[in-house]
Amino acid sequence: MSLVWRAVFVLSIITNLPSINVHAQTTPEGGELLKFIAAEQQRGSVLTYSQSYVDDQNERVSYNGTLYAGIHLFNVDECKVTARVAVEDRYSGAIEHRNLGRVHVEHTGELKDDTVYEYRFNLGDLSAGGVRALRAVPGQLNINTRVQCEEDRSCTLDWIQITAPNRNIAETSTVNGFQEVDSRAASMVLPMASSELADQAAKLFNVAIRACSVNSSAHN
Repeated sequence: MSLVWRAVFVLSIITNLPSINVHAQTTPEGGELLKFIAAEQQRGSVLTYSQSYVDDQNERVSYNGTLYAGIHLFNVDECKVTARVAVEDRYSGAIEHRNLGRVHVEHTGELKDDTVYEYRFNLGDLSAGGVRALRAVPGQLNINTRVQCEEDRSCTLDWIQITAPNRNIAETSTVNGFQEVDSRAASMVLPMASSELADQAAKLFNVAIRACSVNSSAHN
């Protein structure tokens, strides 16, 4: 994918994203976190990939695609957080059908999968130091296949992982408009554009968690 096309691809998604409310009522530490995430929302993460594997029907499948991950929404109301992550996977490929020694190649045409994760949690319920930066392969890419990416040989993106001691994160996820998950989670991830930004976001999250924990103790 050319750099120009990649920029247009990311921009076309970002322009349709709702704004982050940087004027929400929250602690000063939460306000700094909001401003940081507002800037991060304009970046997003992109992987241009190819993958091939043999499916359950013993047919060889190959795909080429582009995966975008970005923060779709992030609000802090006092210490209550609502975060939404959008992952868009645009791809096309071919399937080799074998019958009596002959091979027929079926082309899939352009396909798209949209996955939206929404998380709700209270910063005061989390543990200070419970947010960390990490690199990981997006769940949309199957690491058990032969997969290659232009931007990163390991096909990993930068994230921050937020952990909750008592599964205090409410999580829902929808794929192409159909809800697949509605449960309580012990952890979640938010995509970051670089490892440096992930480290910075983790620090801001942990500072905001400490501030909310102090406020929560003072009110009890």
